[in-house]
Order: sequence, then C-alpha cells, then structure tokens
Amino acid sequence: MLVVWLVTTAWMLLDAKSSLDRGRIGLAGVRNGATPASLLDLKTGTSLDAAAQDFAHARSRMRSPVLTPLRVLPVIGRHVRAGDRVVSTSLAATALAASAVSDLQDLSERDLGAGPERLKVLADLTTVIERTRVGLERLDPGSPDNLAGPLGNAVAELGIERDDAVTGLTRAAGTTKALAAVLDGPTPYLLIGANNAEMRAGSGMFLSAATLGLNHGRLDLGDVRPTETLVLPAGSVPVAGDLAANWPWLDPGRDLRTMALTADFPQSAALAVKNWAEVPGGAKVGGVIVVDVDALRSLLRVVGPVDVQGIRYSANTVRDELLRQQYRRFGAAEGDRDLRRDQLGDVAKVVFDRLEAGDWKLADLSSALLDSVQRRNLLVWSADPAVEKAWATTGADGHLRPGSLSVALLNRGAEKLDSYIDTAATVTSKRNAAGRVVMTLAYRISNKAPASGPRYLIGPNIAGMEAGEHRGIALVNLPAGTDGIKFSGATQTLVGADGPTVVVAGHLDLKRGQAITVRVTATLPAGVDAVTLEPSARITRTLWTVNGTTYGIDRRRTVSLRE
Repeated sequence: MLVVWLVTTAWMLLDAKSSLDRGRIGLAGVRNGATPASLLDLKTGTSLDAAAQDFAHARSRMRSPVLTPLRVLPVIGRHVRAGDRVVSTSLAATALAASAVSDLQDLSERDLGAGPERLKVLADLTTVIERTRVGLERLDPGSPDNLAGPLGNAVAELGIERDDAVTGLTRAAGTTKALAAVLDGPTPYLLIGANNAEMRAGSGMFLSAATLGLNHGRLDLGDVRPTETLVLPAGSVPVAGDLAANWPWLDPGRDLRTMALTADFPQSAALAVKNWAEVPGGAKVGGVIVVDVDALRSLLRVVGPVDVQGIRYSANTVRDELLRQQYRRFGAAEGDRDLRRDQLGDVAKVVFDRLEAGDWKLADLSSALLDSVQRRNLLVWSADPAVEKAWATTGADGHLRPGSLSVALLNRGAEKLDSYIDTAATVTSKRNAAGRVVMTLAYRISNKAPASGPRYLIGPNIAGMEAGEHRGIALVNLPAGTDGIKFSGATQTLVGADGPTVVVAGHLDLKRGQAITVRVTATLPAGVDAVTLEPSARITRTLWTVNGTTYGIDRRRTVSLRE
C-alpha cells in the first residue's frame, strides 16, 4: 500500500506540474506581444479558458486527499502548500484576465459615433482596468524563501509578473483618464503635421498646424495652415533652457519649422504652445499633438482610403504620395507650391473628419495609436502636469531618459531628400582601467538621392549647393554624466546639456551617392553599463547594431553594454 501511495503521489505531483506548465505557457502566449486587437480577438478568450482549465486541473491534483499526508510534513508540506498557492494564484489571475477581455470585447461593440458616448466608453474602460488591477493586487503568490530551486523560482517569477501587470494597469488607467479629460475639453490642443521628408530630431519638420477643438468627446479641426506663413518677428517668443543655450542662432521660438531641434519633445512642445498663442489666428492651447506621414498611414488602416483633390491616399500609397510624388506632381511655380503645401494638412483633415464620424473600430484605432506612439509617429504633450504625467508614463510625450542614446540628422538644405537618406548606427564598447564603459558610436549616413527630379524635392534651394546634395546637422544624445567626448566626421558645432542627456552635434554636406561616418567616442558614468536606444520617425528607420547584435528600432529598447 505504501508503494502504491508513493507512486500515486508522485504521478499526481507530476501531472499537476505538467498542467501548471501548460497553463502558464498558454497565459504567456496571450500576454507576450498583446495588442488591443489581439485582446479583442475571440481566440484570446479561448486561450484563457484553456489556461484556466489547466490551472483548475492542477489545483484539483494539489488538493487531492491523496496528498493530504504530505501537507503536515515539515519541509515537504511547505513545498506542497506553496505549489498549491502558485496554482491558485495563477488560476485567479487567469480568471481576472478572462473577465477583463470579455468586458473589452463588449466595449468594442459599442457605438462610438457620438462624442459623449466615447467618453462613456473611456470611463467604462477605466473601470475594467481598475477592477482588474485591484484584483491582481490582492493576489499573493507567497514568498520564495526556504523553497527548493524550481518552486522558489516559480513563486518569485509569479510575483514579478503580478507586480509588472499591476504597474502596467496603473499606467493604463492613468492614460485613459487623461485621454478622457483631454477629449472632454474645453481646452483646445495644437495639432501639428510633421513632414518626414524633411527631418528634425526624432520627428519630421513641423510644416502645418491647426487648432484642434475638443468638446465633450467631439473633435473640431480648424483651418490647417502651412507654418512658413506663420513666422513671427524675431524675439517674439522668449526661449529659455537648453534650447536657448544650444540653438540661439536659430531663434526657434519664432518659427515652428525651427523647433524639434531636440529629441526631447517636451522642450519643443512647451515652446510651440507659447508660439501658437502669438500667431495671428492661433490660440491659447493646453497641449500639442504631432502626427506625421506614418501616423496618417496607421490611421488610414483604421478609417480606410480617402480622396483629396483627386488623389486617393491609402495605407499602401500615402508614404510615396506625401514623401515624394507630391513634389513631382506639382511644379516650382508659386501657385503650385502653395497647392502642394496643402496636401499633408488636407489629408490629415479628411482623416480626422472620418475619426470624428466614428467610422472605425475600437480595436483598430487603439492598435494604430499604440503603434504610432511607440514609433514616435504620434507625440502628445500637455501643459497640465497631471495629464502630462500620464502621457510620460506611456512614452507618448517623446521624453528622453537619463540613459537615452539617440541619433538624428537635421535637414538644413531646404530640400525633401530625407526619405532617400539611409542611416545606420553601430555601437561598440569596452571598459577602461577604472571599470567605466567607453562607448564608440559610428553613425553612417548614405545619400541615395535620385539623379533628377523637381527642384523642390532634390534642390538646390540654397546658394552654393547642387542638385541631390543633402545638408544637415548630425545630432547625438548620450546618457547623462557622459564625458571624454570625441567627435569626428563632421564639423562640430555643439556640445552641452539637452534635457536629461548630453548632446553633441556637427554640420555636414553630403553629395548625391556619397556616404560618410560620424563617429563619437565617450565614457559613460561609473556604474552605467546599459543604454536606452530611442526610436526616430525617420523613413526609413535607422538600423542599430550594438556589440554585434542588430536591432530594427521601432520602439524604445534598453540594451546592455556588458562585455
């Protein structure tokens, strides 16, 4: 009988572990790479149900009367009880997730055409998030102390996963509340159209602007105007801080086109708010929203193709149309230039009209906005500290961190060649005698401009330049406290502070078919052995290689520089 009991006990424990492993794999499949669209997929509910069944089976094994004698033993009993707790916690967490997904699917079926209904959906969404967060906070997987390796690791891992989920849900709730507050109004925002064909630091140049009215969930986009017609007299808007110290020769406060000189977007956004209040026909606004060509591309996937002045713009064509073809379609005559300038703004206005009409699905719009934020194609900043904190937690405000590493090429040639400029950043590192990381960044820039094309596209538009030539400023942001900076490959014009980072920059001219490498060598602060690679809205995106590993950076990523 003892042998039979021992064999049965061992089998039941192994069967419980097997079911637990299956359930956790199924749950990880739902969690990893989850998007709003995937959470609203009916298959997600099926996967969660299957995981719940596995956890329930495991719990039935752990609580079988056959195992009861083990629970009273000094060491083995502690492990059996801990295993039961892991299984029960996993089952409860899965039930919370399944309930939340079901509620989200119900919300996705609601009519979102009317403004107030959108606010109600956001309020209900916040309720779902908060209920799930509170439920997870109450779950206690126990302590891994005094538990054998595998079980102790499982308890510790479950605790980390729960804490991460609670943190993520706290941020999500803050974001939905902030979004609801913004949409409720009445404070308007400044909507800026950024052109990726003419780049600044981390985003395209600000080439169109309009006041976006917000009233109980409704959107009212005012006249979209080219920013080149909105330049203020010199010194109209005082500039302070790092922007004043680094770019006094550009007087960035008077012209929206000379903003975005830093990848730290809150600096530029705060200045844009001051600028818009002084622009004739502008307004006092509570924040800034920047959308670029790829943000429109994502939104076109949501609302479908739009027709503007006889041209159809779809997710498949908008890049080529707005980055290149619009310059080929319209000539250099003044009237044609004015017509061409309206294209980005006109497309944005039609897309926003579609959004206002509610002609979209919640899952599609949520995924489009999330992807655009992560790729820096959509930036949002608020002058309200509480709301700005919510945007900052999601990264929507494009802020730099103390550990950020960012590269940019600012267009200074008045041409639209950036979509023809390929960039790659290669990082290598080693430790010096003091144990600090010495990092070398090689920023390779290749000019693949076409041999011919309209002057507005390939230039020259500045005296002394030639067709296909690209003039720019290579800008590199390094982690705070970095020193021993050496810069080569371009004519250095700047080194100093930029938000929470150190910045170094240099001027370059790059003829068609030419490639150069800007090189920066610097020593990171003691104890810093990782950097956060910052994405850029450049099309095509900068390819990063760090100590032999290549990354396609379309979202913020922290990488180790340990040898």
